[in-house]
Amino acid sequence: MSKMFTTFFSQKRGDVRKQRKAIEDILKAGPSTVSKIAEGTGFDKSLVVWNLMGMLRWGVVEVASEEGEELTYVLKEV
Repeated sequence: MSKMFTTFFSQKRGDVRKQRKAIEDILKAGPSTVSKIAEGTGFDKSLVVWNLMGMLRWGVVEVASEEGEELTYVLKEV
């Protein structure tokens, strides 16, 4: 397994929750790309993508559109 994936899988649950909360806070302001989320949270882009994939899987976010070469994510309406 890739060293990057090992790092992501070995994170504590509380750390992941904090990361996803920070991403949700950015998305509450409106649609955003990975680059904008990374800039707003201070997280590395790979960490943002990792969390967004999990959030997509659990139905928290969805892809809204494409901005340039990046996808734009929004919080999924409940």
